[in-house]
Amino acid sequence: MNERIEQTITSMEVAKMVEKSHSSLLKDIRRYSKNLGEGKIDFSSFWRNSSYISEQGKSLPCYAVTKKGCEFIAHKMTGAKGTVFTALYINRFHEMEE
Repeated sequence: MNERIEQTITSMEVAKMVEKSHSSLLKDIRRYSKNLGEGKIDFSSFWRNSSYISEQGKSLPCYAVTKKGCEFIAHKMTGAKGTVFTALYINRFHEMEE
C-alpha cells in the first residue's frame, strides 16, 4: 500500500521565518491547539508534538508543522510579516517536494 508521508518543518524553523522566539511560537501553537480542541477539531493535521536535542544535550519540546499548519499560522498573521512568512513556507515545502 502506498502510504504518503506528510512533510513537515520544525517549529524552530517556523519561528525563525516569522521572526518570533521559539518559546513564543510554542505558546501560540498550544493556544491554537486548545482552541481547536474546544471546537472538537483534531489539530494533528496541522502539527504534531515532537522534540529536539539542544546544544546542551537536553531533550526539548517542539512541533513538526505540516504545510496545512503553516497555512493556519500564516492566516493568523497580518501585514508584511504574514506575506513574507507565506512566501517562505511555500518555497520551503516546494524545495522538499523537489
